[in-house]
Amino acid sequence: MSLDIDCDGAPQDSPAAGQVFRDLGVEPIINCAGVRTSYGGCNPTRAVHAAMEASGRAFVVLNELAEAIGRKLATLTGAEWGLVTAGSAAAVSQAVAACVAGNDPEKMLKLPLRGEKVVVVAADQRMAYEHAIRAVGCMVLSICRASDLDQLPIENVAAICVVASEIPKSVLPFEEIALRTKQLEIPLIVDGAGEAPNFPNVWLQNGADLLIHSGGKYISGPQSTGFLLGSERLCRAAYLNGPPGQSFGRSMKVGKDEIIGAYVALEQWVMGGAARAMERWRECISILEHEFLSVPGLSVEAIEPDSVFCNPRIAVSWQVETFQVNADAIVKKLASARPRIVLHDCWQRAQRIVVDPTNLTKVEAEIVARSIIHALAEPPLAPAAPPEVAFEKLAGAWQVFIDFLHGSAVHAFVLLQDGQNITGTHIGAEVSSKCRGEIIGSQLKLFSHLPGDPLGLDYEFEGTLRDGSLTGVVHLGASSAKYSGLTFKRQFGQASWRAKRT
Repeated sequence: MSLDIDCDGAPQDSPAAGQVFRDLGVEPIINCAGVRTSYGGCNPTRAVHAAMEASGRAFVVLNELAEAIGRKLATLTGAEWGLVTAGSAAAVSQAVAACVAGNDPEKMLKLPLRGEKVVVVAADQRMAYEHAIRAVGCMVLSICRASDLDQLPIENVAAICVVASEIPKSVLPFEEIALRTKQLEIPLIVDGAGEAPNFPNVWLQNGADLLIHSGGKYISGPQSTGFLLGSERLCRAAYLNGPPGQSFGRSMKVGKDEIIGAYVALEQWVMGGAARAMERWRECISILEHEFLSVPGLSVEAIEPDSVFCNPRIAVSWQVETFQVNADAIVKKLASARPRIVLHDCWQRAQRIVVDPTNLTKVEAEIVARSIIHALAEPPLAPAAPPEVAFEKLAGAWQVFIDFLHGSAVHAFVLLQDGQNITGTHIGAEVSSKCRGEIIGSQLKLFSHLPGDPLGLDYEFEGTLRDGSLTGVVHLGASSAKYSGLTFKRQFGQASWRAKRT
């Protein structure tokens, strides 16, 4: 699609940038955390904005647009066909729906299933977005070896889904699973949402039937879009199981402007945008490195692209004897400063910060570097007053009542106490695990991470002991060992709770 528009994919510096958010009372951020959805992914390029605006000035038959985009995506990527979806998770659901129902009206209108079919995943590739599979009504079943497929009733297996970024280090070799799925005629889906698109695609070339990519990450398309590419028959079935028809995926609507914007973004990326992005990322890293190395006591480490990250990053570290501050304090300080700078909360170490340049301009890279240096050089705060020596006694069994935004649950604590330190067991509605925390005076903080599938369940209880009862709020979330930052541990909001001894 030829557009006579500047197609530079760099983020734009502008005095008005972010003002629309300030008008709502929300302070925008300088995003050093990469392409996380919780911070907006990537901003669309000027050409993408222009294409979307142009598409908003006319109407089109969406089925005809889908045909045209399907052919264009095939030419651009080397896949047989493709479609734009309402994000990558929607692409997973539509892919699974296609594998279950095809375009058989009786099967389509019975979705979601009730667990009659399974989608097989690798045991060491579990992902947070498996609910997109379960939404179709399929169970998720993990295996450790390709030969495990031989133990399953094949007629019940709808598809196999693997995660592109995890394939290189998985115990389940892709070549083996691809060969076995072809022998058994089971569709093989590769979720490459976290990867930057690269064509011709190695997974499609080596046996994958369907490939998923994000439209709103590295390629700077509309944040709410994704791509499903691969087998023409399965892609067409996936389209028919989604919008604009009255099928299972009707709720996964993607507008004509988003379809056009996503296609333009991918076209730009393939036609040189990837190289331009890499050049800009390295320029930002050079700026950061120059600023950091101008300060005695700071060390830098270049983090090159790998199977998980297509872009380079930079780490800055220091010795506590030189700068008496830890990374958590720096992260909190920058997040509350102006300009507001957000760093990824899963990458830090005690005296080490990682900066992702994906969404930085060169001006912002300089601001980020100088802000980190300034935060490091600030005199440390005076030591906090020593915690209260007095503390309440909490050892014993407690019945815990949690009131969510809708609904409630009854949990339990069995607590042990050594001075202010609290340990014990948090017993949930279905699972239990250890908990730890402290009581200072009458104020309790208690943390637990209950087992879950595919993510562990995070609870952070804050409460006050008064008249023999505990009351307070609990922060709720879910996380994995790989992604265990506060953003994930508190991603489900908070609830009120109270507890009494039993």
